[in-house]
Amino acid sequence: MAVAATVYYWYREPAIVLPMIGTNIAEIIILLGIATYLQQLDLASIAGLIAVLGTGIDQLVVITDEVIYEGRVPSQNLYLKRFNRALGIIMVAACTTVIAMLPLAVMDLANLRGFAIITILGVLIGVLITRPAYGKIIMAIMSKKPSDR
Repeated sequence: MAVAATVYYWYREPAIVLPMIGTNIAEIIILLGIATYLQQLDLASIAGLIAVLGTGIDQLVVITDEVIYEGRVPSQNLYLKRFNRALGIIMVAACTTVIAMLPLAVMDLANLRGFAIITILGVLIGVLITRPAYGKIIMAIMSKKPSDR
């Protein structure tokens, strides 16, 4: 709720905030669905979920700030260029997170292992599934919106 309020305060546009929060919730649901088959959810795993929630919103803000220009989506060609640039930034951040978490995932520390596995899974789900989906959603919503600003 605090994240949603902060994002709403920043953008002040429900057409942007609702898909952002919905995408983040969908990402957590997908992650929980996959994670329950891989390991038991303990306190460290819940901390990993919170970390994924935070990085997910951060990456959605990067996409939104990158593709929206003056409250609207630019032309299709410019949109795709900006969206690809935003995905490039997100991919680098995701690779950094995965590389940072790999030692924790392979070490024999039970608590940190759950945190690392959930974080890595969440980052991969975000980059491969929910970020591209959000990009298409925000383009569809903002291209329909009249630019009366």
